Amino acid sequence: MRSGWFEEATARSAVGREAWTVAWEATPLGPPSAWPESLRHAVRLCFSTRFPVMMVWGPDLTLIYNDGYRDMLGTDKHPAALGAPARVVWAEIWDDIGPLFDTVLTTGEPTLSHDMYLLMNRSGYAEETYFTFSYSPLSDDDGRVVGVLDIATETTREVVNQRRLAVLGEVHAALPATFTDLRSFALPVVGVLAASADVARVAVYAASGPEVVLESGGASDQSELRLVVRALASGRRQVVPGMVVTPVRSGQGSGVIAALVLCGTEVRPWDADYARFMMVLSTTVAAALRDVVRRRVHDDALRLRAVHSEEERARATEVSLALQQAVLTDPPQIDDLEVVVHYQPAAVERDIGGDWYDAFTRRDGATTVVIGDVIGHDLDAAVAMGQIRSLVRAIGYDSQETPARVLERVDAAIDGLALGSSATATALVACVEQPAGPRGDLTRTVRWSSAGHLPPILVRADGTSEILRIRNDLLLGMDSGVVRRDHAVELRPGDTLLLYTDGLVERRDSGLRARLDQLAKVLEGTHGADLGAIVECALSGMLSATDGSTVDDDIAIVAVRAGRRPEVLVKR
Repeated sequence: MRSGWFEEATARSAVGREAWTVAWEATPLGPPSAWPESLRHAVRLCFSTRFPVMMVWGPDLTLIYNDGYRDMLGTDKHPAALGAPARVVWAEIWDDIGPLFDTVLTTGEPTLSHDMYLLMNRSGYAEETYFTFSYSPLSDDDGRVVGVLDIATETTREVVNQRRLAVLGEVHAALPATFTDLRSFALPVVGVLAASADVARVAVYAASGPEVVLESGGASDQSELRLVVRALASGRRQVVPGMVVTPVRSGQGSGVIAALVLCGTEVRPWDADYARFMMVLSTTVAAALRDVVRRRVHDDALRLRAVHSEEERARATEVSLALQQAVLTDPPQIDDLEVVVHYQPAAVERDIGGDWYDAFTRRDGATTVVIGDVIGHDLDAAVAMGQIRSLVRAIGYDSQETPARVLERVDAAIDGLALGSSATATALVACVEQPAGPRGDLTRTVRWSSAGHLPPILVRADGTSEILRIRNDLLLGMDSGVVRRDHAVELRPGDTLLLYTDGLVERRDSGLRARLDQLAKVLEGTHGADLGAIVECALSGMLSATDGSTVDDDIAIVAVRAGRRPEVLVKR
């Protein structure tokens, strides 16, 4: 039975229009035409907002709710919940929320619950959910409390995400730094994961057999064993709904030494976020185990070669420096654009740096300049530097995409080629585009993206300097699925863009922000000098003898100036 006021109050709501089909006269509320003014007012309030609102009225606590509340009912409870008793609709959680309704109806006082855990069955399975909500009293025309207004928001995603971040932190803290055997490594890690609400089962398999070394959360089955065998044989991660199996490489060649199994819980839907969390978690553990094994193998080898350690170290240094010098090529000659590059190795000879620069012209005529620094000071860092530099150059030249897209593809290549944790680096890719204005206007757009690198400094043609501070994206090699951002700035004739590595600014006794401000101050007023002189000014201003003797890190610098003279200077 329809009523004019009811149709008017619910006409703009999809759920409200569905409510027209409910046989209200068969409920304790009776037909809407006979509802008291207080109930009508509450219904109008419910359907006047897009915020999730549910209300109950009468002795059976009959449900009415709006469009915002619709999603909280999952796939199974709507539309049957309209006009149904709250105790029936929410039977599986009534022991949790029933007392709250009683409190409001008995005392007339509102309740407030923050991130309340409720195990709902709203979509055909028992589901872990969290809600922040308030129950408020609704009074009839005589002032008696006969209903409850529920203003709610679901916080499940936020609670679960925070919990998962905490687990990642706990796993990092538990990862052993040494390796006796596979079980001794797995013991603290499995202990952390077994306590996680998002991991129903964790198991570590040795490649031989394969054999379970340590497990928690139930026994294995044939489907798990098949995935483990496949992961060990292929060296590739296996992902199926509810389970991730990650092979652990030895770090020596292509050998696989173990497999890590993580199974999801049945009370959380297996969606993209869940799968991504489990993959990040398993990759973190696998990478740590691989690194520990590789470190032990490396340490054992060093002990066996103790007599020749100095000779081997010197040889490794020579090879890495040769590799580094080999890839630090001269920049291209570009009309109306000056480029100066500078590389200065660390004064401490034992440190093998991973700093690099690059400059090349794409097929479309745009100039790309790159600065980067691989984490670490060893031969692996030098090798990884060469690999990453080659990836950036090849992808940047061939794809002609924006710097952010280039760095995303480099991330994907690092992951796909399994370059390992040694291929973790900061990098900044800047594309100096061809002038887009009328002929004679040499203003260019510099489009850049930063993977955790230090901010560029722009020296304008009037002598002022500006630090192009932005919120950095993740370092390369940390997450192959991260979405990166492009940034843009105009480079007008006479403007100079300076890119550099941390060896120029970082000092143990000074804060980084202060050192960046100092560099910007040093560069002020250098607009009239040639680029080689600007580089010398930066070096002398930041590496003065008064700030602490020798430089213990490599320094790479790229300076680009928009001008009218085809001039390229190379300084090393």
